[in-house]
Amino acid sequence: MKTTDRITRALDLFWKLLTGVVMTAFALMLVIMAIQVISRYVLGIAVSWTDEASRYLFLAEIFLGSVLALRYQEHIRITIVTDILSPSLRNIAASVADVICLLVLLMLVVGAWNMMDRTAGVMASTFRMSFSYIYLIQMISALLMIGLLLGDLYRRIAGGPTITEEGRSD
Repeated sequence: MKTTDRITRALDLFWKLLTGVVMTAFALMLVIMAIQVISRYVLGIAVSWTDEASRYLFLAEIFLGSVLALRYQEHIRITIVTDILSPSLRNIAASVADVICLLVLLMLVVGAWNMMDRTAGVMASTFRMSFSYIYLIQMISALLMIGLLLGDLYRRIAGGPTITEEGRSD
């Protein structure tokens, strides 16, 4: 088996695992929210950890899900201007947009790193988990998106087909 085949298989496995993590976080959030509603309104008992746990799962789902949305080009975008551009100008506009996104994501990484440092000793109020894990997920997500954008930018500059043009496959 060639090295490129191994890398492709490893990346396919990674994307499947990430999809599984996001789907699991969503399913757990739904179950926990159902427990919260049933316990509060049917049983009249407030289960304190459900609110915080569902919030953390929701944040993980948002950040990790945004990586998947970028990979599959599913983020919302307005293309009214780029649709009328020539292919070369569309390529330039996409490259500029990628650079702007990279700068924003780099700021997000720096901010997440700083917040991880500040919240390392701060624990969640209802269970033993450091707040820094929330910012770790944010930083990992931003780094993954930076990798995707750098790959697209490289392919665009090198003149090869970008992932957007050839479509991302499972």
